[in-house]
Amino acid sequence: MKIGVDFRELSSSTTGIGRILVEFFREAKAYEKDFDFILFGNQATNFLSPPHVFESYKKVVIKEKWTFWWDQIQLSNEIKRNHIDLFFSPYYKLPLLTKAKSIISVFDLTYLLVKPYSHHLRNRLYIKNFIKMASRKAKKIITSSHHTKSDLKALLNLPEEKIEVIYPRISPEFRRVQDRKRIDSLSKKYGIHKKYILYVGNFKPHKNVQSLVDAYHHLPDLLKREYSLVLCGGELKSLELKFEREKPGDFQSIISIEQLADEDLPSLYSSAELFVFPSFYEGFGFPPLEAMACGCPVVSSHASSLPEILGNAALFFNPYQVEEISKTAKLILENKGFRESLREKGLERAKFFASARMTEKLISVFKAACES
Repeated sequence: MKIGVDFRELSSSTTGIGRILVEFFREAKAYEKDFDFILFGNQATNFLSPPHVFESYKKVVIKEKWTFWWDQIQLSNEIKRNHIDLFFSPYYKLPLLTKAKSIISVFDLTYLLVKPYSHHLRNRLYIKNFIKMASRKAKKIITSSHHTKSDLKALLNLPEEKIEVIYPRISPEFRRVQDRKRIDSLSKKYGIHKKYILYVGNFKPHKNVQSLVDAYHHLPDLLKREYSLVLCGGELKSLELKFEREKPGDFQSIISIEQLADEDLPSLYSSAELFVFPSFYEGFGFPPLEAMACGCPVVSSHASSLPEILGNAALFFNPYQVEEISKTAKLILENKGFRESLREKGLERAKFFASARMTEKLISVFKAACES
């Protein structure tokens, strides 16, 4: 059976969907007897990263000028030309004109549930209605947590029997790094000269990075002298940094890493004293699990799917309360025993997401859809 997959998410910057595709195809070679995978990308798709994962699969590059035309016309034509039996979209969208059976993915409803995105007319009308149309056509809807499944049922009234929860896999590359030379080299490369609190992720409004910066400002001066705040994945100038003029010493202790080499991320997690994740909404949440897999203690927002995913291996706070974020971080930083307890719990929790379970479940869904 031929399965086509939209691969445009695999570009120069790694996203959550890109990680899911990489981890699935690491294991998918074991199922090549049953399936012939064809990967559809555009001119920006990076099929060479990571090396060797995609080299044995057929790739079809379709030049993209206008996304809607690519989605609905060009992709539909290529699905027909390549005799695809089942099309898998890692997004909520798919070519509605294709006659091939299809599966879509809705990993979160951030743009429909979280301000300011939910106020945008495009999100309320276009995305909401497109998810409904694609869901009617699709054989199955893949999502990444039971929390998101509940959101899909409540907000969009999607049928429960169509929704399949499959937890993504954490890459085996995320493991504890204890090589002192690697860690010292990382510190020198990114200008990290003391112990640090870490955040990894983009700086979009729902990530709530501004509150993390403000929470750092509320830490006792003694802790701020001991710990830097390292923000990885966005531009510091995009934050308001209200206290820059009032507390220049605080500002100097904030380190922004806009572009981090993928191979440096395990070392960055491993050498952090604490990972803080203040997000208002997550369909899954890769960074805190990656931090756990690298032996970094985690404190996290209690919003959306995060308690489901992180279990008892993290300490939770209300993301809308800056002082609570600060107090939670302070509690861990001042208590080495608590920190070690979270570290051990995190390593154990991450093991659950490190198996090939995701690939096995996806393959099972693919088989059922093809046979239906």
